[in-house]
Amino acid sequence: MTHELPPLTPPGGPGPAPEPAPRPATSDPYAPAQSPYHVPTSYQPPPRPPAEPSTGAGWTIVALLAWWPFGAAAYPHTQRATVALGAGDRRTAETEGARARRIGIAGLVTYIVLTVVLMVGGIGGAVALGFWFEDVEQAADAATSTRYVDDDQPGSGPVDGTPVRELNEGSCYLVDGLTDVVRTVAAVKCAEPHGGELYELTYVASDAFGATDGVPEAAYPGPAVMARYAEDVCRKAFETATGTTAQESGLHFWHMASDPWDWRTQNRRIACFAESDVDDLTARVSDR
Repeated sequence: MTHELPPLTPPGGPGPAPEPAPRPATSDPYAPAQSPYHVPTSYQPPPRPPAEPSTGAGWTIVALLAWWPFGAAAYPHTQRATVALGAGDRRTAETEGARARRIGIAGLVTYIVLTVVLMVGGIGGAVALGFWFEDVEQAADAATSTRYVDDDQPGSGPVDGTPVRELNEGSCYLVDGLTDVVRTVAAVKCAEPHGGELYELTYVASDAFGATDGVPEAAYPGPAVMARYAEDVCRKAFETATGTTAQESGLHFWHMASDPWDWRTQNRRIACFAESDVDDLTARVSDR
């Protein structure tokens, strides 16, 4: 058996159904709800106080580091600007600070310009000095009677020959095929037919060019003076070795002396060579 119960009724009887809460009026029903802390768009932040005027202290330091006279000139303006700022005189502080800034900028620009000028002048001086040294060496080669050239310069002699600078005293060589400029020679024993000999190898005397007390060494005397000195040394050595002059012996001699570069590297050697026109010698010049 089934029993049906009557519907429950609140005390006071049934009342009217509650009405739904009204939705807030908005043009966009899907707009998110606003935060209670939302700032209206019409809000404007309070104005900031004006910035303190510059005293130019930074530019004064820059001027002191770059070119100190400008820094010394800018320092009093920075001091006056600092005092005026402490006293509340903004106008004076701005004026003095601007002066310090202008002087500091002028000092920095002056430093940059002078640095560039000195760099360009130093590079130009180095290049000019290099050309001067080259001219000195060329003048020395032109003024001396030395007839030897380096291996990287054109000259006569066999390709596989002995460089003239490597010959020792008593070295003999062939003269066939040699010109006025000698680079290498074909060295042979002096008992074999030959035409040339390095008969004297000596050095420049320490007092040859007027060295005085207290001066460790004399300066290079110049190519012409060096050539005359070497020629005189070789002539005396030839006459001592042969007992006669070059003209009477039928031979001729030449020398190899120091140039400015040799002098700076303490190479003061003088080499004396005696030569015949053909390879007809079979002994040293001192044994003839």
